[in-house]
Amino acid sequence: MMTALAVLLPVGVISWLFRIGAITLLPAGRLPTVLQRNLDHAAVAAIAAMVGAGVAGGTTLPDLGTRLPVLLGAAVTAVIAWRRRGPVLPVAAGLLTTGLLATL
Repeated sequence: MMTALAVLLPVGVISWLFRIGAITLLPAGRLPTVLQRNLDHAAVAAIAAMVGAGVAGGTTLPDLGTRLPVLLGAAVTAVIAWRRRGPVLPVAAGLLTTGLLATL
């Protein structure tokens, strides 16, 4: 336990410093225009990556039952995101769908 903490804590601090350093040293206002436009999609891309990792969690067909709530939650998220602007409502609906189906 102590060894894991001795490794994870410094790695976490270094990761945090990289993220904070990038934000403070190069604010969005100083980025080229094409990168500023793409920043609008960063949150949605991060959420899509997390959902993709959750959906791809199993590789065999018997795992489909355990992944079904995530798959249906992702589908609900995709449909609502296609019809509405902004990530909050689609993500909330997808999480709610996944949570409800997982508890059944």
